[in-house]
Amino acid sequence: MNRNKKHIFLNGFMGAGKSRIGPLLAKELDCPFFDTDKIIEEHSNKKIHEIFEQEGEAVFRKKEQAVLSQLAGQLKKSVIAVGGGALVNAENKNIAEKNGVIVYIKSSPDAIFERVKHTSKRPLLNVERDENFESNLKKRITDLLASRKEIYENADLIIDRDGLEADQVCAKILEQLKEKR
Repeated sequence: MNRNKKHIFLNGFMGAGKSRIGPLLAKELDCPFFDTDKIIEEHSNKKIHEIFEQEGEAVFRKKEQAVLSQLAGQLKKSVIAVGGGALVNAENKNIAEKNGVIVYIKSSPDAIFERVKHTSKRPLLNVERDENFESNLKKRITDLLASRKEIYENADLIIDRDGLEADQVCAKILEQLKEKR
């Protein structure tokens, strides 16, 4: 692995498990873990869905880029979980490619649906909770995944998460990282 690529960027759709897998991976690699969404929430004193509602997605994306740039510039290796849409932005993708290994934690639309259907805190997945809620949410997930497919699959490593627990995904990432060296 290139010495300049010190960070590991966990990328994937909302609900893929980046925030659960990241701390496990960081512990195994003896390095810090950062979650860009949590940092944005701390700096803003608002939840992500509140930023989207009150300030709009464009403001959130600017905050996301600032946090990503700051984390990528750190000298110490770290594991960084990025929001599901972070690397859709070309500049963010470039930052990640230059400063680390991008790991796509891949999940099927059905698996994502099962993990996110009970929350309303994911602004891009807000659909009306009516009799068509489940089918509308599944369609929204499928459409967003399709629109991001090329970005997600242009990763250094792709780990299929379906059917695996967080610790199993972590082990697969570690195994593939060793093979990349």
